Amino acid sequence: PINFTSTQTQAIYTDYRVPFVTYGFLVNQKFDYSNYLGLTAGVRSDYSSTFGAGSKPFTFPHADLYLLPSQMDWWKGKLQDVVPFFKLRAAYGEAGIQPGPFDRYPVLNQQPIGSNVTYAFSNPTRNPNLNVEVSKETEFGTDFTINTGSNSSWLKSINASFTYWKRSSENVIYSIAVPLSTGASGILDNAIDMSSHGTQFSLNMPIFSSKNLTWDFTTNYGTQVSMIDAISGGATIPLTSAAGSTNVVLVAGKPIGQIYAYPVVRSLDQKRTDGTAYFTDAMKASGRYVVVKDPVYGGNVVVDTLTKGAMIGSEQLPLGDPSPKFNMSFINNITYKDFINLNFQFDWINGSHLYNQTKEWMYRDGIHHDYDNPVTIDGQTAAYTAFYRSMYAGGAANGTKNYFYEDASFVRLRNVSIGVDLAKIAKMKAFSRFQLVLSGRNLVTFTPYSGMDPEVNYSTNSAFDRGLDHNTIPNTKQYTIGLNVGF
Repeated sequence: PINFTSTQTQAIYTDYRVPFVTYGFLVNQKFDYSNYLGLTAGVRSDYSSTFGAGSKPFTFPHADLYLLPSQMDWWKGKLQDVVPFFKLRAAYGEAGIQPGPFDRYPVLNQQPIGSNVTYAFSNPTRNPNLNVEVSKETEFGTDFTINTGSNSSWLKSINASFTYWKRSSENVIYSIAVPLSTGASGILDNAIDMSSHGTQFSLNMPIFSSKNLTWDFTTNYGTQVSMIDAISGGATIPLTSAAGSTNVVLVAGKPIGQIYAYPVVRSLDQKRTDGTAYFTDAMKASGRYVVVKDPVYGGNVVVDTLTKGAMIGSEQLPLGDPSPKFNMSFINNITYKDFINLNFQFDWINGSHLYNQTKEWMYRDGIHHDYDNPVTIDGQTAAYTAFYRSMYAGGAANGTKNYFYEDASFVRLRNVSIGVDLAKIAKMKAFSRFQLVLSGRNLVTFTPYSGMDPEVNYSTNSAFDRGLDHNTIPNTKQYTIGLNVGF
């Protein structure tokens, strides 16, 4: 075939159109009983021409319920004095994500071969039987206020909120491998079922309140665990990431973002998962392989005294869930005499991990400052280039190694600002407000992570591709000066 734009004149012989059709209906009803009980429920039913061949409309119900025991008669009295507000709530809902407009129709892509232009089916192949992705979410929670009974200016009340949630996604559309004899390496399919659950807790306390000074404190706590529940055909799905060679794999029954890596051998007695030993008795007795202290991360590493290279295992093992075990924020707001205001927030992310591929590739090129650290091997101490190079090239060159999988927990001063209203200090009659504000963001970070920023992730557009630092641009420190003027 020839390129259409290379012709002298162009004209459309026929215009073939396939209309996109969608329709549905929504029914919603709200019920309230007195001032302490309420229920909202409804159903939505949708049909779209992008649904799979022969598909019927999909129906999605939802409901939420609340109960306010603190509004009931039996709550009144001493209990109400201590807990003036108490609410229980629950909700359930379903929603759908329909296939893309061309996910069900064959699509030809134009591509060059030599000086000619050819047309080929898109890869992955489209699937006429795609169905809707269905998400379901359930949550339970409570909100309450406690009066401390304090007669002083300190901590007169506590406001809290707690939520447990569980979410599942079924028939998630993703490309799965097919035999090359089909003309493509993959096909779009409703391939994945996955789920997540977590908790959210919030605590707000007026720490101090007087005529001249107020101090409010809020802390938020959250957890989340995300899992791959099932994959069509029971296969694993390697993710093709632009982040170099990092081996991220979707495995049924494992956390999302599971990274597989070759292990650094730490002991002469270390064994593979099948029980076979890395070193025979004869190899141990030869004296060629010795255990040395790792000058970078600490711990032991087995080294070949002839090559000075670290020994890397021959099988890839899962590194675990890179997502944090929990995250917290601590927010403070302090005001003095209505003209000085101080706000600051600390964030704490605990148990997160990053695969530091930036560092791995700097090891590859011999440009990382770790190369300057001396290593003691068989009684001789030197900055052995082979030791660090082997962390990249050992086992499988450019292969993922657990050596570069790091703890990325951190505490960060997220925001801080101070505002001073000069109109009140200098008694500027022409202004109702003349506030000078100095603020900063990401000013201080405490972390064991050796990279530039423990909060980065290479892929920002993928729900699966997590825990990768591959020359990723770090968060920036920001300083701001502002002026708020009112007349």
